Amino acid sequence: MPFYLMKNSVQRYAWGSPTTIPRLLGLDNPGGEPVAELWMGTHPDGPSRVDRDGREISLAQLISDNPVAVLGDSTVRRFGARLPFLFKVLAAQRALSIQVHPSRRDAEAGYARENRAGLAPDDPRRNYKDPNHKPELLCALEEFWGLCGFRRVDQIYREFTEPELAVSAAAPLLDALRSSDQESAAHRAFLQTVLNYPADQSDPLMSAALRLAQRRDAELSRVIDGPPRPADARYRWVMTLASQYPADRGALAPLFLQLFTLAPGQALYIGAGTPHSYLRGCAVELMANSNNVLRGGLTSKAVDVVELLRILDASACGPRLLHEPAPRVLHSRNGVVAGRQWDYAAPADEFRLQRLEIETDDSVVQQRPERPEIALCRRGHARFCSPTCCRTIGRGESVMITADETEYTISGPAEIYLATVGL
Repeated sequence: MPFYLMKNSVQRYAWGSPTTIPRLLGLDNPGGEPVAELWMGTHPDGPSRVDRDGREISLAQLISDNPVAVLGDSTVRRFGARLPFLFKVLAAQRALSIQVHPSRRDAEAGYARENRAGLAPDDPRRNYKDPNHKPELLCALEEFWGLCGFRRVDQIYREFTEPELAVSAAAPLLDALRSSDQESAAHRAFLQTVLNYPADQSDPLMSAALRLAQRRDAELSRVIDGPPRPADARYRWVMTLASQYPADRGALAPLFLQLFTLAPGQALYIGAGTPHSYLRGCAVELMANSNNVLRGGLTSKAVDVVELLRILDASACGPRLLHEPAPRVLHSRNGVVAGRQWDYAAPADEFRLQRLEIETDDSVVQQRPERPEIALCRRGHARFCSPTCCRTIGRGESVMITADETEYTISGPAEIYLATVGL
């Protein structure tokens, strides 16, 4: 059977929205508990399960029993008998931690090192949950705000020489910015100073930053008609982050990291070592099959400053926005226009993302090289048919499509996000 209905796990991190993912899944959440992510894949921290012949098994087991049929020969040769990507829906009501992800080399070395040290998988000192890197693509389902990459050194310097920040507590930050003529070295020194800031100086620094944010936000509100532009909203985000994470120096991040916003359908790519934080919104996220995170603020979890700085890409400046692709028109078998398809190109071997809007109940033919796919239905009902069987999924449901089915049809109306292996 080429189509397997998936039963996926949810992650209830404290920053999650209590309504967005439950609404997508059609579930009640009477306690108002945060639901942060929906995971579709085989990662052991949140594996999916599928129905095979009336019996529920893990997706990993389905792959293990017949890897070539499920993944395809080319995927097995490139990545082994495992699904190389992890597909998510992310719904943030509060900011996620400031974080970076390791390269493959760093992940393999760090995972082996922590295993030799005898750190348990749930040990708070463990940085590396697995030996894989974690490049990721994020595509907004609704307006999405975040931070990604460093601002220019001169921009950061101007912020920290504002009158409100003319306090002795800010002097080490200015010294760090002046420590090198090279942008990347100055960025690294600045972040190292922020992360190692003496606890007894944090309060005056944060108080000064809040005074600056309040003044600048008030000034901008008087001259800007309507919501602030991303470049101007950073002061409001300083205040928001300080309220969400009191006394956390990560609230300074909008002053030294670049603030971005995505409209629905827009996407960005984040590579190894790029500092970033997702602030608010809902998106689909597609990444290599990893859960490796090095945190640098806006968190109650452990922050390993030495390791974070070791894998940091201090040259990363701003988000790597993917140009919104021009849609391809989809035709039914009888030639009628039935919908549109967007392809998001990201420089990662493990994954690629497509968004399909099927506007009619006419069947659209999908032809592809032998690769596995996970299809998530965000809206409507999508019917997948092959010569041997059909499967219909509704809002919030997903289906695993095996590689041995090189042609199938989809009918709607539906909005579908399709994750697969990179070419």
